[in-house]
Amino acid sequence: MRVTGFATVISIVTVLVTLAGAQTAANDEYETLADEVLNNSTFDWVLVKSDRVRMHYQPGSFAEQHRFMILRSLDSAVEEALETLEESRYEGGLRAFYFESREEMERAVGRPVAGFSDWGGNAIYIVLNKDWRSFEVHEFTHVVTMGAWGSPHDSCGWMIEGIANAIDGWCREYMIDEVVLHLLGEEQLPPLGEFFEDSGELGEIRAGFYGASFIRFLSEVYGAETVRELWSQGTGALPELLDASLDAIEDRWKSYVKTKVPSPREIDLEAINDVGCG
Repeated sequence: MRVTGFATVISIVTVLVTLAGAQTAANDEYETLADEVLNNSTFDWVLVKSDRVRMHYQPGSFAEQHRFMILRSLDSAVEEALETLEESRYEGGLRAFYFESREEMERAVGRPVAGFSDWGGNAIYIVLNKDWRSFEVHEFTHVVTMGAWGSPHDSCGWMIEGIANAIDGWCREYMIDEVVLHLLGEEQLPPLGEFFEDSGELGEIRAGFYGASFIRFLSEVYGAETVRELWSQGTGALPELLDASLDAIEDRWKSYVKTKVPSPREIDLEAINDVGCG
């Protein structure tokens, strides 16, 4: 039976940064970045674990106060990623590190980001506090996708964030297709062929919304296997995969977006640009 759809709602996490190759620790003494962070003497890590995930947090932190709920959420995040990618299991031992602030994150990994995934090290690094929600599904999706499918075709780098954004959920109070319909109406998104050629030209935010919406369209209409084929074969294979021209595929996608947003509303893009989706 075909699974149709990565998620019922879509999200883009514009402020999160994914660091490819993060498994290479800054200090050659350690085999992985996770090992280096665990041995950072400025942190006093506490461990709680399930059969699937090892969760590391600091005493007195917001994560400690909610550790058991978070651990269940981590297990659910991995399960959701596996289910929507149509993978039965993930072999790597997964780790999650929680920080109270970007400053702590910088002290641990050298960059003041809100979160990122360490694909080779099977780990995610997350900022979580009372004012900022964490994005476990997004980050574990990176780890599981790269671990199960390997690196994408050179023309499909945009799919790395697109798939994670598609699975994650919400961006603030908006579904991704609401924002995409707004951007299309403002003529802020290029034709599909131009997006494939240089998605980076759009900038992280618009490219992320575009990619996530298109991934959701492919998944719901054609199935997750088509997404995987695109990931491995490249954008040049898309017309053959869907038996249609790029122009026809673009028209189908735009029609799909309109059906997902029957009642368009005002989108506060400025808030998304300023603070992201947290």
